[in-house]
Amino acid sequence: MSPASRSATVTIAVTALCTLAHAIDNGVGITPPMGWRSWNCFHGNVNQQIITGQIDALAAKQASGQSLLDIGYARIGLDDNWQKCGAGINNSFHDSNGHPIIDKSKFPDMRAMNDHAHALGVRTGWYFNNCICHENGLIKNWLPQMKGDTSAIHDLGWDGVKIDGCGPSHNLQEWADLLNATGGTIWKDEGYMIENCHDNTSGSGGQPGTPAHPGFPYWENGIEGGTLHCPMNFWRVSGDINSAWESVMGNLQHTTPFQNASHPIAQPGCWAYPDMLEVGRMKNYSENAAHFYAWCIVSAPLVLGFDLTDNATLASVWDIITNAEALNVSQTWAGHPGRLVKSATEQCTTCDMSKMSAPAPRTLTAGFDATGGLPSWQVWAKHLGGNRQAALLLNLEGAPQTVSISTADLGLQGAATVRDIGAHKDLGSLTIISKELQGHEALFVTLN
Repeated sequence: MSPASRSATVTIAVTALCTLAHAIDNGVGITPPMGWRSWNCFHGNVNQQIITGQIDALAAKQASGQSLLDIGYARIGLDDNWQKCGAGINNSFHDSNGHPIIDKSKFPDMRAMNDHAHALGVRTGWYFNNCICHENGLIKNWLPQMKGDTSAIHDLGWDGVKIDGCGPSHNLQEWADLLNATGGTIWKDEGYMIENCHDNTSGSGGQPGTPAHPGFPYWENGIEGGTLHCPMNFWRVSGDINSAWESVMGNLQHTTPFQNASHPIAQPGCWAYPDMLEVGRMKNYSENAAHFYAWCIVSAPLVLGFDLTDNATLASVWDIITNAEALNVSQTWAGHPGRLVKSATEQCTTCDMSKMSAPAPRTLTAGFDATGGLPSWQVWAKHLGGNRQAALLLNLEGAPQTVSISTADLGLQGAATVRDIGAHKDLGSLTIISKELQGHEALFVTLN
């Protein structure tokens, strides 16, 4: 079967939607968001021409006859360095009325850029609490700034926003309320997609489910399974990712505190996010595939980070990022986001821990720290409804080794019909799934 024929548009299956009442109710993020953001590839070297090029590439039909937009990658996000540093009050980038000051030499007409995206069916996302020329200590009264920012988001036609942790505006509930008050996006029944990137993720708080600051997900009154305070659609659980294998696998570990078996904090409308994808920027095909499958198995948002106008890179990962079977695992909700089932007691001997991302402060206060070392291998799984599950067997070592899991380990009785998602191949009826995996390779399967 050709990659083109395998890249069918994903049919989203969502069950057990009673949990939706716990999270933000803005009509978006019901399934893990899919799209692209600028930071991993371009960092601060952004301008309107570059972002417009990514918008066009997202909507462009490829050899398969489909675009990334057709597949479900619906959003383009602009990260830091759109602002005119030092042009505002107290050397900030906000004027005296709280309005953000855009660097017009880079972005002469943001509204036109967003209108162009909308004409193609693409949603766009902005970025605030900027870290480049951050405004901490420069603006004392943050409420007018937040009002100015949310007004600009609406007036310039943005469809969402990423809130970082470097500025003075640290109340995600206030952000959500102000955005809601603008009247919403141009899309019927769609509010603004809100990403929390390290905003109020530090401070005291103990185990997951205990409030650290307003805006971070927690069970109200400490009652697990009660009302989830989550005024955002997805939120960072890790430090900033990079394209090293150790960084990717380390960030994956930080999703585990939010995967409680009965009452996971990660759920529809409130997704745990180990950062943007480095797919297309890893060392080889196996690493790219394992990385993508790992994000799918834990229902993490799938936000691409390579240059979409680079046709060679796009072609090299096309069958990974458009794999309809993998995407159906990602987008299916059957009551749980995915979980770590089994992990080696031995540490990875080939992993260079100096390449791992620095952990997010909140994850440390949640009683979890993946910086002590990575295991040699792991098995992750996700319920898909009924007797169906997906499982991911990961070899974290740089050398080959056999990784195995039994159906009993997954809570299944007897043999299950197993299918290799990556190879699109049925493996038969099995009670033990076992494979010698090459270094940094994964086996992604469904069981029925």
